[in-house]
Amino acid sequence: MKLGARSFKTGLAVALSIALAQLISPNIGVIAGISAVSSTQPSVAKSYTYLKNRLIANAIGGILAAVVASYIGANVIFIGLASVLLIAILNYLNLGDAISLAVVTLVVIMMSTSDSLYFTAALRVGETFIGVIVAFLVNTFIYPPKYGERLFLTIDYTTSELLIWIRAGLRKNTQYSVMNKDLKWAQKQLSKMESFFQLLSESKSPFRKQNYDTLKILVIYRRMISCTRAAYKVLYVMHSSENVFYHFPKEMRILIRERLETLMSGHEQIMLKFRGRVPADQVKFFEANRKERQILIDLFFEHARKENDEASMHNKKGFGVVHLMSAILAYEDELIRFNKLVTTYVFNNPVKKVSNIHDVNAN
Repeated sequence: MKLGARSFKTGLAVALSIALAQLISPNIGVIAGISAVSSTQPSVAKSYTYLKNRLIANAIGGILAAVVASYIGANVIFIGLASVLLIAILNYLNLGDAISLAVVTLVVIMMSTSDSLYFTAALRVGETFIGVIVAFLVNTFIYPPKYGERLFLTIDYTTSELLIWIRAGLRKNTQYSVMNKDLKWAQKQLSKMESFFQLLSESKSPFRKQNYDTLKILVIYRRMISCTRAAYKVLYVMHSSENVFYHFPKEMRILIRERLETLMSGHEQIMLKFRGRVPADQVKFFEANRKERQILIDLFFEHARKENDEASMHNKKGFGVVHLMSAILAYEDELIRFNKLVTTYVFNNPVKKVSNIHDVNAN
């Protein structure tokens, strides 16, 4: 069993919410604890959004509960109708993420046996406010998540695996069924990267303006993900069109292997440059090898024309050549842009230490 920082923060928010609520009245605290659990979000920005939405939604739920119970009644039918009305109002106001807690508040208020209904409504709404606000404060100031490190480590590990598989594929050292499973794993990792990137972009405090350095890091991470996706595309095309690649002329296979080795080595070194392990003025061979790039493009087109007869088109061999060429060129273009961004960033910013690979799956 593994407990992360978010689990600890949720428990702390629940305890503090109940304790603060019971300072007001010893008979309350349940709704405060429930509010704290549902309001502890994975990012600061989401916590702030939930804070606003739930304060508004619970205020509406409390007012509606008090009005319906006072002027119409509080039997089972009216509680159900009031819940339906509250859900409709919150959906209309685009507060759908706060519906569950608001309905709980409404039900508790309407089922209250207290003579002072409006006081009970105010107390219950205040109780939810305590839980939501405490959860937001705990999430913001105690162990804020380091999504930047988790994102980088996920990208770094996935990229290393993809490059290993590409090298194996270039030398016919892969099994088709095993590679299918590996590609599915890589797709999941790419989705995880996008999730971490979204959380990183939402991790700034809502009360502070996002500084320029943070925006630059986001741009670099976005390009880093694009390069990993481009490497995945190369591997996918090689795998899906492996018969096409293996039937290339020997000279062309050697050129493709050498070009991809150059690109993959460059990719690895740019990642090292970002971590401060390669000087900022290094990794220039993309620009130095433009002639080899043109030679490879000419060979691709020549081979595609030869394969573009009726039988080859029927078997989609000609298409496979074009797809592979496109994937390799797109990968190179992404790496050139990535290298420029990292070079500029490393020249102007101190490199922060990134923790070890075992933290990739940390909670």
